Amino acid sequence: MVKFIRLGILITSAYRCYWFQIQLHVLVFLFFILHCFCLLSQEKVITKDTILTGIQKLIKKMKYKWVNDAIWQTGNIERFLYNTNFEWLYVDSLWDYEIKPRFSYGEVTQKQNDELVRGVVQEREQGLDLHLGLFSQRLFYSFGYGTLERSNLRKIDSRWLAGIGVGWHVLRTSDKKNRVNLTAALLREETDFVNPKQPDYQIFRASFRIKGFHELFDKHLRISYLSTYMPSIAFDKNKRLVANITIEVPINKNFQLRSAFDYTYEGIVPAIVKKVDTRTMIGFVITNL
Repeated sequence: MVKFIRLGILITSAYRCYWFQIQLHVLVFLFFILHCFCLLSQEKVITKDTILTGIQKLIKKMKYKWVNDAIWQTGNIERFLYNTNFEWLYVDSLWDYEIKPRFSYGEVTQKQNDELVRGVVQEREQGLDLHLGLFSQRLFYSFGYGTLERSNLRKIDSRWLAGIGVGWHVLRTSDKKNRVNLTAALLREETDFVNPKQPDYQIFRASFRIKGFHELFDKHLRISYLSTYMPSIAFDKNKRLVANITIEVPINKNFQLRSAFDYTYEGIVPAIVKKVDTRTMIGFVITNL
């Protein structure tokens, strides 16, 4: 019972992280107001009915996906890891955007000489991804991209990344059961490490990404994957590779069970940090996609 209470407290603390909450609520509010204004600006006369119609149009096209993953291990090593992200999407024939706040929290409790060493926090990862696409429903399209993040695991105090690129829908079936697209982009990144002795860097990167989605067995199994390679355009060792594969089993229209595997590689890290991280998670998804 004590372990379940502690698990609940940790999840609650992760959700109430002020940085995560501020990003989510402020950005949702600002984008909602901005988009309502864009819809209303197309009308010559703004009335109460026009305002309601604009809001209804926006809500109808909004999609969301809330992902929750966790691991709980006991024995010689007690390990807890909770990961959550919320995707808010809007898709139109002309343009679309995606906002994705994300947060991870993990700690380890070890037994040493029959004594417990509790609460060593390994992960306290906070991030926000922004994506804006133009003509993204066409075969070829363009987009803008931005990321803000902090990482206790990799000893990164702050990192921001922004850029523009083009994409190509390599595969897209009419029933939307199979989709694969490739993108190429030019990015600017600035990374500040926690340790003042570790040199920070500002760099331009290229970005090459493959993203896919497949529905199998009459929509009873969904497989998605995303792999992004980001080399430095200076052709040095400052390379990054992020890959993910996810398997989802829909229980009903709005609820899915899932398992995910993440791989991360960074060419430049502090001396005490390894370059490669992998993570396998299980959890559930609430969505209207």
